[in-house]
Amino acid sequence: MHDLTELAADPTAVAQPVGSAQPSPDAAGAARSRLMIAVSDLAAHPGNVREDPNLTEEFVASIAAEGVRIPLLITTGPDDGWRVIEGHRRLAAAVRAGLAEAPCDIDPDRGDDEAGQYLDMLLANSDSYRANYTVLEETAALFAAHEAGASRTRIRKATGRTAAHVKTALAAGQLSAETTARAAQLNSEVTLEDLALLAEFQTDEAATERLLACVEHGYALEHAAERIRQDRAEAAEHARLRAVLEAAGVQITDGLPAGAAWLTSLSHDGDELTPDSHAACPGHGATFPQWNPLNPSYYCTSPADHGHISRWTLLAASGSGTDSDHSRPSETGGRTDPAPDPGRRLVVAGNKAWQAAAGVRHRWLAASLFPRRSVPREAHVFLARQLLAMSDPLRSGLATAATKPLFAKLTGHDTEHWQQECATAATARLSLTMLAPVITAYEQAMTEGEGRNTWRTDRYSPCPRRDAGTYLTFLASIGYQLSDIEQAVADGVPWNAGDPPSGDILSADDSVPGSQDASETPNHEPVSDNEDPGPDAAS
Repeated sequence: MHDLTELAADPTAVAQPVGSAQPSPDAAGAARSRLMIAVSDLAAHPGNVREDPNLTEEFVASIAAEGVRIPLLITTGPDDGWRVIEGHRRLAAAVRAGLAEAPCDIDPDRGDDEAGQYLDMLLANSDSYRANYTVLEETAALFAAHEAGASRTRIRKATGRTAAHVKTALAAGQLSAETTARAAQLNSEVTLEDLALLAEFQTDEAATERLLACVEHGYALEHAAERIRQDRAEAAEHARLRAVLEAAGVQITDGLPAGAAWLTSLSHDGDELTPDSHAACPGHGATFPQWNPLNPSYYCTSPADHGHISRWTLLAASGSGTDSDHSRPSETGGRTDPAPDPGRRLVVAGNKAWQAAAGVRHRWLAASLFPRRSVPREAHVFLARQLLAMSDPLRSGLATAATKPLFAKLTGHDTEHWQQECATAATARLSLTMLAPVITAYEQAMTEGEGRNTWRTDRYSPCPRRDAGTYLTFLASIGYQLSDIEQAVADGVPWNAGDPPSGDILSADDSVPGSQDASETPNHEPVSDNEDPGPDAAS
């Protein structure tokens, strides 16, 4: 066993494990006052996370000529040998240059502290002897340290990383090596946050492929991930609604059965049929439109057998309608009037994309903007111009913005807190305080009620599309990454879900074939473009 106390006390000593070669008396001058250990006795750490030591010809030539000038940090290994903790790049260069020995610093306390060994590897500074870790390597080191027993608090204190950074890195570290490698191969600029999002969905093969496509094309992963979360929540709610209907005796089919007719086209004894009034009929059934799985459409399987009459036949008989009436549905309940522009499928997909973007945007505002101590000049310019122009969202919403629940959600504090902060806050922080109600007014106008129409070019919104574009452009200027639907609004162009590869990464059910619109899918009864069916849609 090495006498580490003696070695540490005498820096001129030479560590000589059994069988080691004697050190050369001609070691580089710069390293003569250091503990010299034979290169052949130094073993790289088995958990070294650096994938590429980046051994340039210049670096190896420097090591060959001058020797290793910065000592390697080592400790004892399980086989009584020397294990390198920090300095793997220098060790690799020494081996390639043919050096017999290298200067080392011994840390005897690290021998039994594997977590500390990983932290030491991570803490290497950037200089001519050390190459910075890549995102993947840093993630691997932090995760390995945690797995070896280092708490988040220890990692945070030892590395100087923020708690949020450590949390994200540990989440990213759970990603499989295969998926990590694929992400790095697809895009060399993959981020820690990207890896954490991939790890969140790694048990879902379809979701992983969807996110990797985003990595490849440089698409904002957080927006795509939010769509996946949204799809999962929608699927769970669809399953719940379907179970409720089936428990109530409603037969569920994938489409309108042959010979069936929508309830909206039927009457019984002169009264229009509704899901409630038709519930006891043996032919009572429902189907869910593929693009709107939360809104069941009801039908009767055999209208004539159950005494139902077409409402349109009655209208024609009374002279209230004609065959040329373009609002009249077909015999099977399909609509014959032109589909609304931009089409029902596109509207549903757009509503989902706009809702998902709002969720990501709100989280970014709460986590990345309002915790700041100051704002950049762009924020001052935006604020001044907004107060001078007093756009529609501000005229209608600024006075009450600070009283809205959304204000506290976005800013992290209620109005009373911000009022108190005004007395002690620095001038730079006060600018953020003034920005808070302006942003809340915009978000309220863009996401609540008819504000969900903001992305559309054919519907009213309390936040006109032009004003929304100005606001979103401002957010992009201070670091927020726009989704494609937000970018379309910022650019003042219509959004089209089918524009690859920069277009939104949709699930198969959300795709909008260019040659088909709602008028070519007559097997579903019409629904409102603005409708957002909820759990009570089945009632």
